[in-house]
Amino acid sequence: MLPSFLSFIPSFFATHILFFAFTCLTQTHAYPHNPQDVALTRKGSDLSHEAAQSIMTNSGSELRGSSAAWNQPSSASATVSKIASVTSSSTINERANNAMFTSPPATVANGSSLTETLTSSTPVTTSFTPVSGLAFPSIVASPSIIASSYKTLTSLIPSILSNANSIAVHSWEIGAFTETLLEVYYPKLSPFEWDANAFDGEDIPWSVLKIATDAISHYNWTGAPGQDFSKSLQDYLFPDTTPHAHVSQALVGGDGALGDPVSLIPAVWLLAKFAKQNDLRDKLGLRCPEDYAWAVGNQLDYLFNGPTSDNGTISQREARFEVWSDMGYMITPSLAYLGLDISDDSLLKKALEQFILESSAMLDTDQLIYQHIPATDARLWATGNGWMTYGLMRNLASVKTSPFAEDLSSLKFEAEQTIAGVFKALFDQLGEDSLLPDYMLQDNSTLALGDTAGTALTVAAYYRFLEIAPHLTSQDMTAKAEKAFDGVVAKIDDNGWVTHCVDPMGTYGWVVYPEDYSLHSPEGQAFAAKMWKARTDAGY
Repeated sequence: MLPSFLSFIPSFFATHILFFAFTCLTQTHAYPHNPQDVALTRKGSDLSHEAAQSIMTNSGSELRGSSAAWNQPSSASATVSKIASVTSSSTINERANNAMFTSPPATVANGSSLTETLTSSTPVTTSFTPVSGLAFPSIVASPSIIASSYKTLTSLIPSILSNANSIAVHSWEIGAFTETLLEVYYPKLSPFEWDANAFDGEDIPWSVLKIATDAISHYNWTGAPGQDFSKSLQDYLFPDTTPHAHVSQALVGGDGALGDPVSLIPAVWLLAKFAKQNDLRDKLGLRCPEDYAWAVGNQLDYLFNGPTSDNGTISQREARFEVWSDMGYMITPSLAYLGLDISDDSLLKKALEQFILESSAMLDTDQLIYQHIPATDARLWATGNGWMTYGLMRNLASVKTSPFAEDLSSLKFEAEQTIAGVFKALFDQLGEDSLLPDYMLQDNSTLALGDTAGTALTVAAYYRFLEIAPHLTSQDMTAKAEKAFDGVVAKIDDNGWVTHCVDPMGTYGWVVYPEDYSLHSPEGQAFAAKMWKARTDAGY
């Protein structure tokens, strides 16, 4: 990360600093740049300075957080072919500036699953290294679905998930991936097919537990409670019931995001539940169940003590209040998941209330489509709409399965009515390639390229909605969802890579590079699998 005082150095000198950074860093380092200062070209997709400015102006183009991850797979790294131009502006985009390197990565112990990077805004941020040796078995297609695209996707799911595992390195990617594994392979542990007795069965979610264990392997366990058979695990979740004082901290480094680490709550809560089995705990080298439950309580503490708006909306960012459409998937579904498992109506209610607050803050009421980041990128981003719509489906499924569905019916009704209008508006935007444009209602052709990631998650959400609220769907929307399903599958190659995805890191803007086949999206991979599972469960 380049020091923050760079913005005060004359642009000529800054140019040479950036050039030196390019030549010294290896290609496996994902290196973010300030779009106001540098316009770049990616392999396979040239961007002029003018085009870059058009794409990036007011986009809030920045990495997901305050640091870049070292040692990412080269396929996930941006390939820089040249520095096109440098302006004389002294204003540096905040998150892009925060994302520049200040020091080389610290050395970590042999066998560690995490790599540490020092940043100017936080002492240590951690980036996950994918777990090797996991199995992703073949799955069974629904006999009632005869579409050739569905059969093709069924055969590709193991490769798609294996590829996702190989490149998922950030908190939100791991959260989305582990939840996807639950839906595909262990559905009774997901809110869509919930069965509380599944914790006592023999179907152990090994892959999810292994990923979760490695993801939090650098967690600070100082003050952890240790084993205590006299207490319930759920007691450790709340400050007024915990027998052991919380230490407010996130489960993993969020790279500046308050909400993203919250997406790991379901996976870590599963660690707490399954660590009760002595043989499993020994096999995976797990801590006692109480420690994991306490860690989830610490994460809730950290979340609820972060920035909020005057009306109580929780922030997606740590340093200041800011809403992003991503948070619709990251925060509230994790609260709902806990509420479902421990039968806590307050958590389920908070999940719906928070989602409605998020929705009201980001919904473009003229277009009925969600904005990406109202403060800095108020455009209508496909993936953000996928995050919001699918996040709500997880909330609604948790509420529907819980004993409190009737008590929460008014909140549920409000959310369902809103999202029904969003689905209609989104499917009306499908392009000739049967994909949602990366940014919708845009004259800029670069911004309007079809995006498989956002399309896949939106389609997955709609198929879930068909089961949750069929009275709010229509034959027209269902036909368009099937068309979009076909559009996504057409962009998945024979090796299970989902192509034509938006750059998930927003390195030079959240845009699609259709000819850059080295650009892979961890969430795009997971979304394709979610899309398959959601349609399979819907049955048509």
